[in-house]
Amino acid sequence: MKIITTISLVVFFAIACSKENAFKNQANNQSDIAVTKTQALVPLNDLGPGTFNGYVGGLYPGGLNSPTGTYAVDLLKVCRGITPIDTFGNPSAQSGKILFVSLGWSTCGNNMRALEAKTVNNPLTNPKLLFVTLNSGRGLARLNDVMNPNDPYWDIVSSQIKTANTSYRQVQIIYLETEDSTKIKSFPGRPLQVKNELESCFRVFKQKFPNVKLVYLLARTTTFGIQHIFNTEPCPYDFGWACKWAIEDQINGVAGTAYKGPNKVSPLITWGFYQWADSLPRTTDGFYWRASESSDGLHANSVGQDTLSTRFQHFLLTDRFAKNWYAH
Repeated sequence: MKIITTISLVVFFAIACSKENAFKNQANNQSDIAVTKTQALVPLNDLGPGTFNGYVGGLYPGGLNSPTGTYAVDLLKVCRGITPIDTFGNPSAQSGKILFVSLGWSTCGNNMRALEAKTVNNPLTNPKLLFVTLNSGRGLARLNDVMNPNDPYWDIVSSQIKTANTSYRQVQIIYLETEDSTKIKSFPGRPLQVKNELESCFRVFKQKFPNVKLVYLLARTTTFGIQHIFNTEPCPYDFGWACKWAIEDQINGVAGTAYKGPNKVSPLITWGFYQWADSLPRTTDGFYWRASESSDGLHANSVGQDTLSTRFQHFLLTDRFAKNWYAH
């Protein structure tokens, strides 16, 4: 695991976050819970206003599964503002593209390529869309790598951007999916640390991609028989909580997460299709994830990949926000 060199900055943002302080105060009174697979892990969207170890579920604050309030207004404005730009970042209705990139590890790249195949030449989708997969396998694109602007992973990104004949300035939308390499395996300790790592990534995105507007989080699927601790349940489940709390931090105006105004340091962060489920169909949408859809317990096989990319595309086509830039 790489050593995080920006300790003081992370501490500053941790202190600034009142919600996180509340979590930590609770942890001081009740030690972090070592969650095991034997405990009931309920998908966040199914959990809704219910609680998991005392924390309210749902994809958004208040146990809700849809954006509301000022955040929803801003999300709609951002999505409607995504229009074709050229490689210099200038508006160009004729030659410009809407560049959608994926960052992180191989599962994200596989999903992005499958989504691209379902998008290109599809009469239902925006013909100005351009997909570029900026992922890396072999443990080279964990959150700990992505959050470091000087990590060798970014050399891979630069090479892939060059090969695609595009630029950092043309990127407007990011799909992020990967894992962290912390050995913490407790709740809420692990998802709180991952949340901080995610927020560090978002700040790096704003530095690297000056015209980026939006980041989609899908969390992770559950895994089967994986040996690495960060790929073994409940770590994939915890990742969803980290995504939820990072989005909530933006909604609550926590320092270091601003997506608008003079102190803007991050793109706007939102949910894509939430991927975590077990073998039983979710009550909210019927989605489930079983070992038969995985090739090795971690990566989806062809059947599973078709399922994930189909679900993601359905979200992009029907979500009242995303369809403004994705649908024709």
